[in-house]
Order: sequence, then structure tokens, then C-alpha cells
Amino acid sequence: MIFGKRHFNTVKRMLVLGLSFVMLLSGCGKNAQAEPEIELIDPVSSANVTETAVRRTILKYEVLDGGVFPVISEYSTASGMKAADIGFFPGQSVFRGSVLFSGDMQDYIDQEKATRDALDELVITYAENWRVNHFKLEELNEFIRSRSEGLENNPTIAIIVQRTMFERDLLKQTMEDDEAIYMLDAEHYNTVLSRLIQNEAKRRVTSYMNGTVVAVSNASPGAQISEGTNVSAVTDGHSINILADYRSAREIGSAIDVYAVVDGKRYEIEYIPYSASEYNALKASGSDVYSVFRVNDPEGNISAGQKASVVVLYDKKENILSVSNESIHRDSSGFYVNLSTGDKAYITKGITDGMFTEVLSGVNEGDVILLDSYNEAPENVATLSRGDYYLNYEGTGYLYYPDITNVTNNVKYGTVTMTEKKVTEGQRVKKGEVIAYVTVTPDSVKLEELSLKLLRLNEKRVDAQEAADDPNNDFLGKDVQEKLNNAVASLDRQIASVTEQINEIQSAYSVTAFTSPVDGVIGYITDLSDGSVLKANERIATVAATSAEYLYAMNEGKSLLYGMEMTGEYTNPATGETVTFPLTVSSVSFGPISKELSSDRVYVMPVGGVTLPGGAHDPDAEISADIPAGVSFTPSNPWEEWVAQQEAANAPAKQSYKLTGYLQYESDVILVPAKAVTIVGKQAYVTVLENGTYVKKGFIAGGINPVRSVTIDGVAYIWAIDGLEEGMVIVY
Repeated sequence: MIFGKRHFNTVKRMLVLGLSFVMLLSGCGKNAQAEPEIELIDPVSSANVTETAVRRTILKYEVLDGGVFPVISEYSTASGMKAADIGFFPGQSVFRGSVLFSGDMQDYIDQEKATRDALDELVITYAENWRVNHFKLEELNEFIRSRSEGLENNPTIAIIVQRTMFERDLLKQTMEDDEAIYMLDAEHYNTVLSRLIQNEAKRRVTSYMNGTVVAVSNASPGAQISEGTNVSAVTDGHSINILADYRSAREIGSAIDVYAVVDGKRYEIEYIPYSASEYNALKASGSDVYSVFRVNDPEGNISAGQKASVVVLYDKKENILSVSNESIHRDSSGFYVNLSTGDKAYITKGITDGMFTEVLSGVNEGDVILLDSYNEAPENVATLSRGDYYLNYEGTGYLYYPDITNVTNNVKYGTVTMTEKKVTEGQRVKKGEVIAYVTVTPDSVKLEELSLKLLRLNEKRVDAQEAADDPNNDFLGKDVQEKLNNAVASLDRQIASVTEQINEIQSAYSVTAFTSPVDGVIGYITDLSDGSVLKANERIATVAATSAEYLYAMNEGKSLLYGMEMTGEYTNPATGETVTFPLTVSSVSFGPISKELSSDRVYVMPVGGVTLPGGAHDPDAEISADIPAGVSFTPSNPWEEWVAQQEAANAPAKQSYKLTGYLQYESDVILVPAKAVTIVGKQAYVTVLENGTYVKKGFIAGGINPVRSVTIDGVAYIWAIDGLEEGMVIVY
């Protein structure tokens, strides 16, 4: 890249004199070369300077700061729940049906078991009563049939038959009532079971697409999640949009051209407007609102993470006669300019860009016009050339293991006493490694109770099977046979349930330790001393799975975009060796994402299976990472808040890494010395030396909204999107 630059050390002149200088061209990456002499023109006077009415291009535009983001789908909870598990984290692949987030199911499991037990008991009791009543009913019918002849001659028997008929009818009515109640109760229990199964399914948030997770909830296990809360976001890995500073559909619609520049190349884009309800919902939620554009990139050159400049061109008139706004005055007769001849020239104005105004009539091309200002003679000259414009990023990353599992006292029966803790906070553990040794004192009363219940159920099962196999059942009808078989099946389920409880108790008595469920890092270990009795479901430790290993970087300035490529740097404390490795930003922390999933930090993931030096897979490293505690804590009073602050302040320093990368890279663009640029509103101008005359020229500039310049060989540059050409000579 070649950058022309001329510097003059002269006494500034205020008279109309021609002064020429011999300039030296200094370049980056090549030897200096002599340039032809360029004559610079001094100002007209100490009070006034002049300009010439010339033809130029007038632009009215703005450049919106933007970036390339993936198109994402957010997933929300279908019901309120306590958070249990995040299934996948940013950068991890998912498939249709993958469980992204799940709630605690234990209450549903307990309710379902209790409901099934109640339904089974209902079926058994009803079947037993139905069989007994059926036999009794048949006996009554047989008695009535056998005694119904000759009743007119035997009034005593007639009375007995009449009473029997009344008893039979009452029994039939009772059986009908019992059946109606049974049907209602069975329907109720089945409805409850169906609802439980549906609600249990609602506690699982599943992906309906193949893709990559780009954001997750920061809810800790046990935290309450409201219905409709967004808990995960997934992209398909292909679809992208450009998001930029917000402009309404009306504003964009008033432009004559809208396009994007990414990596120095122009791309056609299409504005995607919000509906009124979408916009109002975003504003009401406190989410940031962006302009969204669909980009036309058939060759697939653009990828998420690149910086984008969106040019909104509101007006453009080429080769029109114009004068500086500062030369225009107004009196009762209208707008006018002062000519160098001393005359007033009343003009008709056209469009203006803030610095220049189109003149439709009143002056001619070449007329010399007085300006009520003073301009010093330029000291520098530069020949515009092409090069790469880039903004560097340098920050700090920290080890992070967000996939945590609570290790709890899951022994339901008996007294659990901790005898020895075997791990400390930050320690690496393998799956199955002992976290704490315990002893379990049996609950013999409960075991005896269940053993007796199992004995009684087996006895009832034998009776129920005999009843189902009774040949007389054919005489009673198929519906009775079905009810009796249902009773046997219900007893089988109850026997299996009680047997499972007995096995669980007996297994619990043999528990000697709680172990790690995964390969991971200990994030929390209980401070209970050896010999302490553990409560039911009491948390003993949290283990952060090393299968989800990241760095995180703070992103309050919203400069790090999903997909950005970075380089990590780590110094081995044992050898002093500096190790570099590739990384990519794997989470979306702002932009096309709801406030619930936005964050002031981003996940940064090693690329291509690289072992993170200093991480859990580095056998020689000591872990010092940010590991969630596994339970949310909100201080309820100033004292708790103060304690939490002190704990945070005194926490050991986390393992840090140097992160570097490019926030923006524009290849082969026109570079313009930042000091040469005048900015009026959102428009940029330079002074071009053409044929011995200074001419102000507007151009579409990148890097000025906000002003961002790159320093090359001690000179700060911005870049030109359009309006300037390589080889132009500018002065400043």
C-alpha cells in the first residue's frame, strides 16, 4: 500500500501570492520517490477569502454502523418451572428434537406415581366388588326364577320372592351407581395422568431444527423460570442478516439507494421492516432495536462476525453548479452571494448537503464569490491510494465451564452421614471419582412396612388371578373378565413399584460414597464437616463438565460479534513458553436476540479441537476458572450483599488469556488521512487540488459514525466508501 503525504514548514501567508514547494513522498513498504511540484494557493486576504462557483456532485447520505449476524430462532418455556439442566451451550451442534433446556421433573414424577397407584387401587377394588356382586346378583335371579311358580297359592313364598326381587333391584342399582362412580374416578385419574404427561413434556424445550446453539439462559439449577421465558437460541449455520443502527421504514423508503459494504465490497440489501406490534414489543421489553437487512450474497463471501457499513443515500445530484453554504446570505429580497467584483448576486437555491448548496440561477460557473471566513494555507498534501483499513481488538479472556451438575444426597431412606470429603474447589475429577464418602443408617421400619405390603399384594395377586381364571366368569360375561384381568395388571404394577422401593432402600444401605457424574471441575464443595448428617436432597458439590470448555470475554461495548475469528495467547507458568491458538466467538450477546438472552459477555471457543492451554484438558495446568456455583443467590439484606461483595473481591484471580483479532477489516479501499477530512453533520469532505485550484469535495466515508481511524506509519486514516479515486491529490 502506498500513502502519498507532503508536509510544509512555512510561514503562513495572508496575501494573494503564488508559492510553490518541492515535496517529498513518503510511503509504507517502499522507498520514497520524488513527485512533481504542486503549487499551493494562499488565501485572498486577512478578512475574506474567495471561492469559485463550480460544478460538483452533491450527496445527502448517512452511513449506519452495522454487523453481519446469524438468523436465529429463540426457544421459550411452555410453562413455569424450576430450571434443571441446559442441554447445549453456544457453539455446540443440535438436531431436531434435541432437548435444549429442561425443568425439574421430580414433582411430576411423584405426582404421576401417586396417581397411577390410586388408579390401580381403584381398578383392583372395583373389579373385586364387581365380581362378588355379579355372583350375588346371579344367585338372586336364580332364586327368583326357581320360586316364581305357584306363588298365588303360597302367599308366604310370594312375599319372600317379592323381597328378593327388591334386594336384586337394589343391588343392580348399587352396581350401576358403583360403575358410574368408577367411570368418573377412572376418567379423572386418566385426565390427571394425561395432564401430567403433557406438562412434563412442556418442561422440556426441544429444538425443531438442525443447527448450532448461539445463546443460552444464565439460570442456575433450581432457579424459578416463568412461562414464556426465552432460554435458548439456535441458528441454522447458513442464514445471515445485516443489523445496523435503527432507521424506520419511512426513512429507508425515502432513500434513492441503500447498500452495504463488507470487507471493502458492495452488496445489495433489502430492508426487513418490523410490524407495529413487533416494534412496540421490542421497545416495551427494553430490547435494543436495529434495522434488519437481507443481504444478496449468492457467492457466499459474507459470514457472521464481519463488520458492515450500511449506506443510505437520500439524494445525489451530479455535475450541478454549487457554492458554499457560508457564502450565502439573506435579506428582504431573498438569498444572495457577494461576488469578488463587489456586486450582490441573488440566487435560487436547490438541494443542500450541509456544506454546499445547488444554485439554480443567479451565478455562473467560474464566478468568484467572497467568503466571510479565514482559511489558512494548507501545510500537507497527500495522494490517495488504496490499502487495507482495519481495527484491532485486544482484550482478556477467562476460563469458563458453564455446564454444571449438582451432586446431592439422593438417598431417600435412611440417615446419611458424611465421613470424608475427598475434593476441593477447582479440582479436576473424572467420571466416577469419589467426591465424598458417607455411611447410611438403615430405616428398618420403612423396609419392614414395604416388605409386609409386598407380601399382602402378592397374596391379593394370587386371589385376583384365581378369580380371573374362574370358569364361572364365562357365565358372568366378557366385561367381568376384562375387569378381573385389569385388576391383575394393576396388582402387577403395584408389586413392581413396591419391589423397586425395596431395592432402592437396600441399594441405599450399600451406598458408601457420592461420585462425580462427569469428567469435570469442582465448582462448589459443601463446607459441612466430617460427621455431619445430610438432609434429603442436600447439595454436596457441583461439577462443571469439561466437555463445555470456553473462554469468556467482556463485551459491554458490543464490539465482539458471533463468528469473529480471534487468536488466544497463553504463557505457560512452568516453562515461560508463549502459546497461541485459534478461537472464535461462539455466542450472540446482543443484536438479533431478546433481552432475556443478551449478555455483557461472550463465549469464545477453541477452533478445531484445539486443547486449551491452561485448561482442564492440559495435564500440567492448574485450574483457575469461572465456574457457576450451581444455585442462584439474591441478597435479601445489605449485610448479605456486603458479604457477597467481599467474597467476590477476595476470590482468587482467574486464569487469563490475551485475546486479539480484527473488529473490522476492509480490503483494498481508498485510505484518507483523518486530518484531511471535514465532517459537517454526517457528511464528509476533503479539499482536492485540481488544476491549481482548491475544490471541496464530498464523499461517502467509512469510519466516521462514530469516528474510528487506523494509524499506519504514524498517520491516522479513515476509508472512503465512494466518491474519491486513487491518485487524487488532497490538501490539508
